[in-house]
Amino acid sequence: MPKWNFINGLDRQLIESVDPRWVSALEVALTSQATPDQSEYHVNTGGVTRAGNRVLGSNHEMAITHGEEAVIAAALEQFGREDPIEVIAFTCLSEGKIASPCGNCRDAIRQYTNLNKLVIINAPKEGGTAVVVPGQAYFKADFQEVKRVEKSRLHAIEQAVIAERNAYNIYSAKSSPPVYGAVIVCKNGTFFRGSFRGEVAYHPDLPISAAIGNFRDGSDDPSRKDVSEIIIASTGRIPDVMYKDRQHALEFAVAMQSLNGRLGQPLPIYLVNVGEDRTMKIFKTDTNEWLPHSFSPQHLGLESAVSGGYAKLFEK
Repeated sequence: MPKWNFINGLDRQLIESVDPRWVSALEVALTSQATPDQSEYHVNTGGVTRAGNRVLGSNHEMAITHGEEAVIAAALEQFGREDPIEVIAFTCLSEGKIASPCGNCRDAIRQYTNLNKLVIINAPKEGGTAVVVPGQAYFKADFQEVKRVEKSRLHAIEQAVIAERNAYNIYSAKSSPPVYGAVIVCKNGTFFRGSFRGEVAYHPDLPISAAIGNFRDGSDDPSRKDVSEIIIASTGRIPDVMYKDRQHALEFAVAMQSLNGRLGQPLPIYLVNVGEDRTMKIFKTDTNEWLPHSFSPQHLGLESAVSGGYAKLFEK
């Protein structure tokens, strides 16, 4: 059986006191059977619950599950919500890297694990350095408030409010995904709105993703290529943007910033809390900050492929 030494992924310091559940999660991950037929990116995953129960899972493509989702589903089926996962571990081919769950997996992690106690571990399957990160480090909900509203931004905010109002959600349970409106803002003055559409099959179209679809297919104007920002609005609260939608925004930013000669720079994001009296509180973040330790196209060497998928929109 492989042997691992554990380090804190945030400060790179050696961890002297190792929770035996960490080793247990890695050992069970070694037995999982990934079938990454599309990406060829193996996500062999193990999990350990609060009570010490072990579960395994992995990614199975197309469209079945990711590794994190698989272990969470296994734990729920076998042990219920009363015994949530507190350790998620991956065995990989290289060492020294922080694990990077995708946005959709973060939504599952936030919903179903004991996030206050969760650690996520990434380690080479042959043994070596295992990188441990607290689960909370993958989530971002506090942002810098912008004290002054730019007049040029008011119309875009109104468009985001319209997008929120246009939302369609067949379910209204407390645990239903949050509703918000999104707008992609271009420097030529055009906007592309996106609304939430929640269908009976529990697979909603999310607002940023919808706005990206409108950007791609709702215009042939090549000058829209110079995207300046994304605005997201909710009435009565700061928008709670799902991490799957943050993932969509990240990949959109990678492509558009590359095409605009700003490779590596994130897109600004403005989160707007619109009061019932039409007063506003605005908070600023960006496509990198609000998705810490992200799973990006760079992980698979696909930056050029993502940019190419957008470049053809502007070819004459």
